[in-house]
Amino acid sequence: MSNSTIHIVEDVAKAGAEYVVAGLRAALDAADTASLVLAGGSTPLALYARLAEADLPWERVHLFWGDERLVPPDDPGSNYAAAHDALLRHLDLPEANVHRVKGELEPASAVADYAEQLRAFAMQHDPGCPSPWPRFDVALLGLGEDGHTASLFPGSPATCVVPVQAVEAEYDGRPAQRVTLTPIVFNHARRVAFVVTGANKAAAVAAALGPERDPDQYPAQRIEPEEGEVVWFLDPAAAPNE
Repeated sequence: MSNSTIHIVEDVAKAGAEYVVAGLRAALDAADTASLVLAGGSTPLALYARLAEADLPWERVHLFWGDERLVPPDDPGSNYAAAHDALLRHLDLPEANVHRVKGELEPASAVADYAEQLRAFAMQHDPGCPSPWPRFDVALLGLGEDGHTASLFPGSPATCVVPVQAVEAEYDGRPAQRVTLTPIVFNHARRVAFVVTGANKAAAVAAALGPERDPDQYPAQRIEPEEGEVVWFLDPAAAPNE
């Protein structure tokens, strides 16, 4: 990922939130609406808390999710529920601006519903877009200890021609059915930001950013926007050794 920009910072939440806000402001300067893809897991929650304090016209911002567990939206394992608690409940967002994966549905139905949400948003807000998914203004991603990002896990197909997939995966002993956006969507985004903290992620960061190309084993390497930018925000513990 030689085209990535890497920032090693003490406060990843602050730096990441500033990047998101700047990206959304730039998008809103150019268009009526802006789009943000939220990441799951615990790492971005502090970032979301900072976003909740940002002075933005949130009524013009549309929120999506990079992946989701197939659980109801009030389940403790739901990425939507975590983001709602940290961010959404503090904002005056129109219901139409929240595009969640309907984790209460069966896998095929959840995939079809989310793919249709992407298609409808692209048609309404970017009618010239040639793809049935939007060009997101900012997409947030995390990184697992095994190198996965969103719900793209080691050993899963490195190439994909659909924007949304159902996934059966186990991480840290937690089996789950999931729905995930695929690399073709992330690689269409204008700005992609990885937010990673902790010494337990340092080996995965080093592998993802290292010279060895193995996207089958290190799914984060699949994220390479053709026209957009990739930025990594790492705390010192997560940063690979020189």
